[in-house]
Amino acid sequence: MEMTVLLGAADPGWEPCLDEVARELAVVLGFDIVRAPSGEEMFLGGDDSVRVWLTSEPQEDEPHHSHPFILDFTTNEPGMPYAQSLFDRLANLGRYRLVLVIDHDCVRSTHFPCEDW
Repeated sequence: MEMTVLLGAADPGWEPCLDEVARELAVVLGFDIVRAPSGEEMFLGGDDSVRVWLTSEPQEDEPHHSHPFILDFTTNEPGMPYAQSLFDRLANLGRYRLVLVIDHDCVRSTHFPCEDW
């Protein structure tokens, strides 16, 4: 199961950098997210049950234009409950526009109906 959360700033006046998003996500996830040793624009993190990869891929087309940060993750816990819980924890911050994508389909979004995916 491919699991991804697309993130963008909820406040149009806020333009976070990848480092800032990584720091905030680390608090929500409960483990550090560090820059990839290869030096590429990627952050990695995890614990015994979850692995995450955070990248920034701004594009002209939606949804990547308004959601330039991509959090891919895998877990050895039941996937859908973990994904839903992660989405809720991120949404509760109130700082991000979110789209939860499972196997390339929109499952939940804070700002538009998934039917428009």
